[in-house]
Amino acid sequence: MSFLKHDRFGAEWASNILACNLWLYQFLPFLKWRHRVNRDTLKDDGIAGITGALIVLPQAVAFATIAGLPPEYGIYAAMVPTIIAALFGSSWHLVSGPTTAISIVVFASVSPYAEPGTPEYIGMVLTLTFLTGLFQLAMGLAKMGALVNFISHTVVIGFTAGAALLIAASQVKNFFGLDIERGVPAYEVVRQLLIQIGDLNPYITSVAVVSLIAGLLGRKYLKRVPYMIVAMVVGGLFAALLDHEFGNEVTGIKTVGALVASLPPLSMPDFSLAALKNTFFSALAVTVLALTEAVSISRSIAVKSEQHINGNQEFVGQGLSNLFGGFFSGYASSGSFNRSGVNYESGARTPLAAVFSSVFLLIILFLVAPLAAHLPIPAMAAVLFLVAWNLIDFHHIGAILKAHRQEAVVLGVSFLGTVIDLEKGIFFGIVASLIFYLHGTSRPAIRSLVPDAKDRGNPRRKFVVETGAEPDCPQLKLLRIEGSIFFGAVDHIQHAFAAVDEHVPGQKHLLLFSKGINTIDLAGAELLAREAQRRRKLGGALYLCGVRDATCGMLKKGGYQADIGEANVFAHKPDAIAGIYPRLDSERCRTCTARIFRECRERLPNGEARTAGDMEQFSEISEDVSAASAGFKRLTEIVTRTGDDGTTGIANGTRMSKHAPRIEAIGTVDELNSQVGVLLASPLPADLRPLLVDIQHDLFNLGAELAWPEVSQIHEDAVLRLDQAIATYNAGLPPLTEFVLPGGASAAAQTHICRTVCRRAERRLSTLSEVELLSPKLGQYLNRLSDLLFVLSRRINRVAGKEEPVWRGPSARD
Repeated sequence: MSFLKHDRFGAEWASNILACNLWLYQFLPFLKWRHRVNRDTLKDDGIAGITGALIVLPQAVAFATIAGLPPEYGIYAAMVPTIIAALFGSSWHLVSGPTTAISIVVFASVSPYAEPGTPEYIGMVLTLTFLTGLFQLAMGLAKMGALVNFISHTVVIGFTAGAALLIAASQVKNFFGLDIERGVPAYEVVRQLLIQIGDLNPYITSVAVVSLIAGLLGRKYLKRVPYMIVAMVVGGLFAALLDHEFGNEVTGIKTVGALVASLPPLSMPDFSLAALKNTFFSALAVTVLALTEAVSISRSIAVKSEQHINGNQEFVGQGLSNLFGGFFSGYASSGSFNRSGVNYESGARTPLAAVFSSVFLLIILFLVAPLAAHLPIPAMAAVLFLVAWNLIDFHHIGAILKAHRQEAVVLGVSFLGTVIDLEKGIFFGIVASLIFYLHGTSRPAIRSLVPDAKDRGNPRRKFVVETGAEPDCPQLKLLRIEGSIFFGAVDHIQHAFAAVDEHVPGQKHLLLFSKGINTIDLAGAELLAREAQRRRKLGGALYLCGVRDATCGMLKKGGYQADIGEANVFAHKPDAIAGIYPRLDSERCRTCTARIFRECRERLPNGEARTAGDMEQFSEISEDVSAASAGFKRLTEIVTRTGDDGTTGIANGTRMSKHAPRIEAIGTVDELNSQVGVLLASPLPADLRPLLVDIQHDLFNLGAELAWPEVSQIHEDAVLRLDQAIATYNAGLPPLTEFVLPGGASAAAQTHICRTVCRRAERRLSTLSEVELLSPKLGQYLNRLSDLLFVLSRRINRVAGKEEPVWRGPSARD
């Protein structure tokens, strides 16, 4: 007995130790990666830290200017908050600190209440930072990390573009030396610019233009030197030259002023009731934006580093960084995409790289602080113009406007909402995207099915979407619902049920294939119960087939399965048809010529064998089935002379003009597949070949679906596969800053040819969809494929060491 007690005590002790370790890992996440730290990782992290410090210095000064704060506050925001976020987050490579979007929100939120740069303004910014950290920490501890998934990428793109416009508008006065009141709307800035265009200061404008050109040239030709530093240094030297020649009294060029070289000083947010009230809702906006940035960046880098990201832990890390930042003179911070990307590309191995970056930044600050006294404000305006331009994702904006009408509306709402009211802009976009999402989910796809004519001998019972050409059972309707049956979709589904009665009143029996039903809520269950009761009164019944276990459990517990009928719920399609057929009206079946089920050919529902007269009627149907089956044989045969009259046949036996929209679409897809074959014959990176082979098979299936509209070949998994490939290969490419021309390596040029043919195939498909009903997956697949081909062309050039040809405007070619 004593040994048993000892064993039980040992087990409990081990369990307590394990629980303690889990608790430590949750609240001190840096303990998880401490074993990764060694001499080699310290060296790699040190190199990455130095690189990050050099990049963040000019950015921090620029972002603080955007936020309406003294320049050193941007540097402070890149010190303590960066260290805290690195130690308490989950990503090994995320680098936090000041960002453009957060800076512009901070300025727009606080400037209406205090003059930027004043102690009152700084106090309110620190309050905003503290509240942001508090909200982020609360969301992390409450395990609300999944909420960021409800903010679509389109909303972020629209918000960022709007913020970019506001950044540019805020710097117009500094760029041209005009007298424009601070904080006026963007349209008023444009109006004032047009009115005062004759009063611009030529010296200030020339410094800004020279800085702008220096930044552009530096980004193109001095890739290892941050372009912001190039623009600031050249602008500073040019301003000093102008002051020397004409005198500062004439030029009127103002400078940023010397930076304060010190450790981040302790600070105290303004906790007055007025400050808390004025910054509360703004802090919510900053919280949403900051968490979206941080988690999105962490996940994008994790795709390359193969690291698992814990969204809740990232919330906690970001929350603690802003809480501490508010007491160490830092303003609201978040994950930085370019600094995190550079951190990863520089070889960072652990979060210590971000810690080293903050330490090196402090050292550099002591060295360069006096030089900031010579930094012209017009040069900073030029830098911020470049920052604003780089924020606009022209590639994705173009793709959204061309391909997605609803996403384009969300983009427009986010953009205009941001320009009109920056604090609420992201919420406008979220609401718009949720409205479209709810509208889509409230209209689940409801498809009428019939047995597959070519596959009637298959005991597993294959069904295809009805096109109107196939015979249908006059007593039993087959429907497949793809989506959720919830309160928002009840009306749409009820109309679909009613439409069955209107089109074929005799179809009193209704079988729902339910495998595609994700969830059924209370309202949805009541709808099914009412429909079952209504059909029983009509002399028929409602049947369910393939209901998911979780949904089936809900129906049972609520008593709804009993309302529908325990015998009316089937697990498999063969069981469903075999179980329903005996319940049909035998007299109607006797005279029916459709006979689409296998049972129809063998016996009547009451068990009587078919008569010779019945079989003679059925022979006509068999001939139709044989003709349909022969259509698939045509896919592998080449028939000559039949097209001499200017027509051609497709797989289902239909003949049409050779210039019919469907034939044009089939031919263009075939041409695209051939061009992909040429690409496969070119020298390619090894990892692209399996992907391109899969694409060839998908394109063949897509062409087959166009040739045989009754058979679905392209499904959601094919589209998702392309989305994943785009994310994977795009993550390793540098950001697009210019328009890319086809060229470089021969394989890259061929990939562009594939892309243009794919675009043409997409247009042919769009033309066809205007006159015929097509699966939306076909257009989605081609749209994703054209984007992927563009990404692959850049990937091929990068692997081959070829520089991407870029477009030069007319002025650049002169």
